[in-house]
Amino acid sequence: MSTPCRSISHRLNHSPRYINPLFSRSLLCRQQSRQFRIYPAKMSSGLTPILAKDACPPAGPYSQAIKAAGQIWVAGQIPADSTGKLVEGSIADKTEQCCKNIKAILEAGGSEMGKVVRAGVFLSDMKHFGEMNAMYEKYFSHKPARTCVAVRELPKGVDVEIEAIALQ
Repeated sequence: MSTPCRSISHRLNHSPRYINPLFSRSLLCRQQSRQFRIYPAKMSSGLTPILAKDACPPAGPYSQAIKAAGQIWVAGQIPADSTGKLVEGSIADKTEQCCKNIKAILEAGGSEMGKVVRAGVFLSDMKHFGEMNAMYEKYFSHKPARTCVAVRELPKGVDVEIEAIALQ
């Protein structure tokens, strides 16, 4: 016997609107006149912001990280200490501060660096890749999935920013 939502995946794949796959499990559907309508489930109750005092404070209206569905989503961390002061020095020094921030945030959320499943690295120039990568490897020796891209500009004119997703 088929359920009223039997073709929900077909409808999602052919919908003119983009639906984030992260939230697709939280969608509800109702059958009306042989058509399916999608109603997003309420998400606010399952989201817990994380604030680590040992990491760079947010520079805007966002959280350092959000805990949701057994995961911790860490916002991009720039090379700034817990007072917000930018770290001077080499790309390795700056990468290390980004990693220290991520570590502090994960620990505040009840996780650890070894549970990171994905990281994203943003560089001001790909010439920094080798130096960044050498320091990055010291913190992410378990080799989570990663993307590394060069971008035109990063917040506060920094040379590196790192974001992460970890399991709890």
